[in-house]
Amino acid sequence: MKAAVYRGPHNIKIEEVPEPEVKGRRVLVKFKSGSICGTDMHFYRGEWKLKNGRILGHDACGVREDTGERVVMVPVVNCGHCYFCLRGYPSLCMRAKLYGLTRDGFFAESKSMMPRSLIPLPSNVSDEEAAIVEPVALALRVLNHLQPNLGDWVTVLGQGPIGLLMTQIALMKGCRVIAVDLEDYRLELSEKYGADAVINAKKEDVPKAVRKLTKMGSDFVIEAAGTSKTVEQTPFLVRKAGKVALVGESEGYLNLGDADEVQFFTVYLSPVEYPSAVELISRKLVDVKGLITHRFKLDEFEKALKTVDNPAEKPLKVVITQ
Repeated sequence: MKAAVYRGPHNIKIEEVPEPEVKGRRVLVKFKSGSICGTDMHFYRGEWKLKNGRILGHDACGVREDTGERVVMVPVVNCGHCYFCLRGYPSLCMRAKLYGLTRDGFFAESKSMMPRSLIPLPSNVSDEEAAIVEPVALALRVLNHLQPNLGDWVTVLGQGPIGLLMTQIALMKGCRVIAVDLEDYRLELSEKYGADAVINAKKEDVPKAVRKLTKMGSDFVIEAAGTSKTVEQTPFLVRKAGKVALVGESEGYLNLGDADEVQFFTVYLSPVEYPSAVELISRKLVDVKGLITHRFKLDEFEKALKTVDNPAEKPLKVVITQ
C-alpha cells in the first residue's frame, strides 16, 4: 500500500509499504481524508526529530472494513492504569502511543486500529470536515481548562487553523476575543467568525493595543503561533491573576516581573475531547470547512507539503484525500 514516509528534512515521499497486520481485537480502517498539521511541518522543516521510516499523519478519518462505518481515528492511545491515567490525564500517559509521532501515522491507504480509538461519524459530517477534528478537540481542551466567564477578554496570538478554532470556541463560550496575527487574510477570517478586535502585529504594538482595549490586560491569553517571540510576549498581554495557555511545543524566555499571580500552562492533544469535537462539527457550532484552502490526493503529498510551506499560497488547512 501507499504511505507518506519520513526520510529526513524536506524528504517525505509516498512509498510502497507493507499492509498493516490486523490481529487480536484490531480492525482495518481504510483512509478517506486527513489534514496536514503544524507538527508534520516541524518534521518536514527539520525543526523536530522523527524516526527515519515513520509514516506521518495524526488527524484523519476512514472507513472500518469490518462494518463499513465512517470513523475518526484518535491519534493518542493511553494505557489506562499508569500514574497519570489513574489521575484523569490520559494525554500524559507514561505508555502512550502517539500515531504520527512515536507510532506510524494515518497518511497511508489503511491502518490497523483498536475500536476504542475510533469515533463514529454522523452522516452530516463530511470526510473533509472529519479530517480536522484534532484542532477542535485541542481548542476545547484549552478553553475548558481556562474556564472563562461570559464577557471575559481572550487574546489569541496566531490565527492559523488552531488559533482560528480557539477564536471560535472562545466566542462560543461568550468571551470577547482579540485576534492577533501577521497576515490580514487570516485576520479577515477572525472577523468573519466574530472576533471583537483584530490586531496586525506588523502594524501595531500588540501589548499597547491589548491594554487599550482591555484596560488592565486580557483575562486570558492563548499562544497559538508557536514562536519564541509570541511566547515571550504573553506576560505583557495578560492581566494580574490571569491565565496563559501555551499551545503545543513552544520555547522562550518569560519576563514575569509584572505577571503577578498569573498562571502559565502548556496544553497538548487529548483524546478526551474528540467525541465533543465531532459533535460541535456535526451541529455546525464550529466551522472547519471554511479553514480548508487546498486539497490534494495522497499521491500528491510532496506538493501538499510545499504548498503549506509557501506563504504566497496563503495556506490554512491543507487536506489530503484518497
